[in-house]
Amino acid sequence: MALAWATSGGGGSSSSTSKASTSPLAALLASGSSAAAASSTDTGADAAKPAGSSLPEGFILIMTQVLPDGFGDLIFGENAVQELQEIGPVIWLRCYVSKDNFVSGEELISEVAAKLPRSYAWAADDDLDSVLGSSDSLLRLWAECRECFLAPWIFGLSGHEEAVLTAAKANSKRFWALTEYGRGMGNIHTYTFGLGAKVPTGWTLDPEEGGVFRSILRLTPGTTDWKAKCAQYCQLPPSVAKSGRLRLWWFYSRKDDEKKHDFRILDHTSRLLKAAKVIPVGTDGEIITDPNEKTNGEKLAEQLLQAANNPDFKPNTDVSCAEATSGCAGQLSQFIWGILLNPAFNPQQQRGEKGEEEPIDIVVAPNLLSSYRKANGGDHAAAEILNLELLLPGVGSQDRALPPGRRLFVCSCLIPRADMRTFLEQTERLVYTTGDQSLSEAMFLDKIPVVKPDAKVTQWQLALNAKLQGLSKVPDLGRVMRDLVTVEATRSRMREASEVFSKALELQMVASLGPVESWTPTNIIMARAGMMG
Repeated sequence: MALAWATSGGGGSSSSTSKASTSPLAALLASGSSAAAASSTDTGADAAKPAGSSLPEGFILIMTQVLPDGFGDLIFGENAVQELQEIGPVIWLRCYVSKDNFVSGEELISEVAAKLPRSYAWAADDDLDSVLGSSDSLLRLWAECRECFLAPWIFGLSGHEEAVLTAAKANSKRFWALTEYGRGMGNIHTYTFGLGAKVPTGWTLDPEEGGVFRSILRLTPGTTDWKAKCAQYCQLPPSVAKSGRLRLWWFYSRKDDEKKHDFRILDHTSRLLKAAKVIPVGTDGEIITDPNEKTNGEKLAEQLLQAANNPDFKPNTDVSCAEATSGCAGQLSQFIWGILLNPAFNPQQQRGEKGEEEPIDIVVAPNLLSSYRKANGGDHAAAEILNLELLLPGVGSQDRALPPGRRLFVCSCLIPRADMRTFLEQTERLVYTTGDQSLSEAMFLDKIPVVKPDAKVTQWQLALNAKLQGLSKVPDLGRVMRDLVTVEATRSRMREASEVFSKALELQMVASLGPVESWTPTNIIMARAGMMG
């Protein structure tokens, strides 16, 4: 079985290998350098405050909007909280756009939230005034805070947006707004009445153009033996974890992409599943990928544009496509193909010549096998991949055993936030990540995200380039946020840059859509949500 490793996606046709020597990924690989119905809750340490109780002096207000496609927004907000706690007390408000991920989201950040002087969360159409109560109304919090950060926030997507803008306008108090890495906020200066200023985020070497969180480096390394833990989940004897043969691989995919990764379950009678991994390949034995395949984010954006032009168009948010249907290998297939066959994943592949035993590989993938994990009580689920089911166009499927002596497992388990650094330090260097925070965590712990993700591809490419240039040159977003509270020159420069950009962008949008006053509701949402810059 041959392998042509494409720089665009970790695995693909040989036609893509001609650019390998010039891509950041190729250079890094060559270098070798190092759901119950939700209700609003108040989880803060001083949650039950009587009306009129005092707020902590000089507190910073952070509001986080959590979209239903995962917890990247929530972890972004958690990072902001931890970074700003260095300079003062923080009150954290979390707005879940959907009730579906409310309970699990609150469990995820409960430890950090419980230590704050005030911490509130609400979901969907919960009444904000009822959640906050009379003593901590949003108007009061906004009026008395030292600074207010929306981190992150996408305007146009929340039913509580007007309450936020009303609080800002009533107090004539400015605020800072951050989005997920690399996203725009449209003409923010206009729709926030000149009160909101965008703080650029994302992978860059220019301190005026963005920055990323380095919060993973704040975590104190723990003592959990994740190799032993995952070996136990995969029903391997303890001696395997200690033998040096066991390798852990990190595969962090979007939870709504699970159906994209095809398995054929061979035996589900025991807790350890037996499975075949479905992988599309060509008649030449090469894995099939499409370097021009649109990401799910791009597919959803196209539908939003269609909806803007056709009010009768009904968007379909379920845009993931199984490998057996698309005929193209997903990221897990590419990752597994690399583990088994690509020398970049196996720098010691000559071990067989030394008479040593072959490695045992466990791919830790928290967003796969979710239904089996839930059936097991939510703790973990694991499957041993016994063979590869190769899908050949026009031929059908053929089963192929793993290379001689190899054993491969996929383990679905949740990694606690406090243990993420400990876990990553025990995994192999090559990883798969998607989303802002998982990418940042991997990069700052000297990992290489080797397969093109199914979202935020531009940020992935920028991150690889930044790693080549030196991660120390990437602006620290936590420091930027602290300077926005304490350094007047930084505050003035950021506000001016935001206003200039907002006004210039509005001129472009007006040229395309007409006067602001004539914009349709869909135009307004697209502009505010950063779909137009």
